[in-house]
Amino acid sequence: MTGGRKIIILAATLLTAGSALAQEGRRTDALTVALISDIRSSSPGVNRDANSDTVLHHVVEGLVAYREDLSVAPMLAESWQVEDGGRTYRFRLRDGVSFHNGAPLTSAEVVWSWRRYLDPKTLWACTRFFDGTQGPKVLDVEAPDPRTVVFRLQEASGLFLIAMANLQCNAAILHPDSIGPDGAWRAPIGTGPYAFRNWQRGRQIELARFEGYRPAEGARDGMAGAKIAYAERLRFLAITDASVMKTALLAGNVDVVPVMSPNDVDDAKARGIQVSVQSTFAWQVMLMQTRDPLLADVRVRRAIAHAVDLREVAQSLSFGLAGPNPAAVPLASPYYGSAFAAWPAHDPAAAKRLLKEAGYAGQPLRIQTSTRPGGYFDAAVMIQAMLAEAGINAQLETLEWATQLQNYNTGKFQLSSFVYSSRLDPALGYASLIGDKTRFPFAQWDDPQAKALLDAAKASSEPAERGRLFASLHQRMADAVPILGIYNPVEVSAAGPRVRGYKTWPAGNERFWGVWKE
Repeated sequence: MTGGRKIIILAATLLTAGSALAQEGRRTDALTVALISDIRSSSPGVNRDANSDTVLHHVVEGLVAYREDLSVAPMLAESWQVEDGGRTYRFRLRDGVSFHNGAPLTSAEVVWSWRRYLDPKTLWACTRFFDGTQGPKVLDVEAPDPRTVVFRLQEASGLFLIAMANLQCNAAILHPDSIGPDGAWRAPIGTGPYAFRNWQRGRQIELARFEGYRPAEGARDGMAGAKIAYAERLRFLAITDASVMKTALLAGNVDVVPVMSPNDVDDAKARGIQVSVQSTFAWQVMLMQTRDPLLADVRVRRAIAHAVDLREVAQSLSFGLAGPNPAAVPLASPYYGSAFAAWPAHDPAAAKRLLKEAGYAGQPLRIQTSTRPGGYFDAAVMIQAMLAEAGINAQLETLEWATQLQNYNTGKFQLSSFVYSSRLDPALGYASLIGDKTRFPFAQWDDPQAKALLDAAKASSEPAERGRLFASLHQRMADAVPILGIYNPVEVSAAGPRVRGYKTWPAGNERFWGVWKE
């Protein structure tokens, strides 16, 4: 061996050792994170909400994932090929990946996981994106060899990889031991940087670092790239009161608070708290049940739109940090343009004229809301006052969050103050709204022409064409007013003085890999 080669090898060894020592210096016993409510389920994409997604994304992974630029990256797949005119996707799995029970990842677990998701009995939230209802129909999932998985679609679709990476779907690859011999769900056995350890319902969830985790290549990038678990344990505490969250953070009992009132920012900074302000793809709305006898009349829905000053509500809820957005296309989306600002203008006099035309005689309209942090209650109070000014008898109905969410899923409301978690592609945002209410009670907009426009946007992979289709959808929505969009919330999160590596991103989903305490 030459002297030059010895020097190169020695330098490489020292760099590796230095990197290991640097990482060892970041080893942290535990990170404690506040959640605004308990998770709903430990089964990925089943009976989910944003809190469930946040926790489980540390435990499980899918074949692909979103980067921060909203492109789709490999995750458990190292690559894929598109064949047969877009009707076949052939994924090559990464080598050396293990489940939390020590079993190696093979194509057999991918096939098992996806066949379980596609089984209607699983009640997976995103089956409709893969069964031909609101996306391509997956005809079969095959495993020709241990590292190859083949998906066969009925037709080509520009939505397939986007939906597969969708944060709300959480199309995780699980080990079959996640299910008991009787077919009942046990707990997620995934491939992520943390293993699911303990769930004290209503109180906390604890995850433990998986020492056998093999990170993907590249730096942390959205939900993709390397996921380095510096903390031995992640502890998520359910704290439903914002003031209690803040107190726990200031006392050092909690390391990260993902939702802080903008009104508390200056005080928190003065006490050494690190504050992050991030525009998100979430969407604060007022849901409208268009099958309700009153709200079935488009004149009443348009009156509501004229009655509400979206700018005032958005500015008040965000303490001046955000403007209004009535569209299902987020302001930060590359598809957003001036066409998406079109909406019935704030005009209480026009609202009163429409109500008179509709024969409205003061019947009560109930606004469901909750005191869950995130502006649900404050938005409802402001909108109630604006509706009253226009002559609408709006009454608040304050519920526990679990009840309000169940009512959303089953369509049991007149009006409901609600927040959609981030949909990173507009097609996914519109798919949350558009659908047959008989089949999907959570759908807000039961309109065949809107569905046809959405289907065309899902099928296309051409950005300019998709942008035109989204603009047409919004114009139609501005006429029908099946929902009242308010704004894209600005996420104000806070971390204790010792926390390092914590970084927010527009998706709003918290990531605690790459995070440590000094």
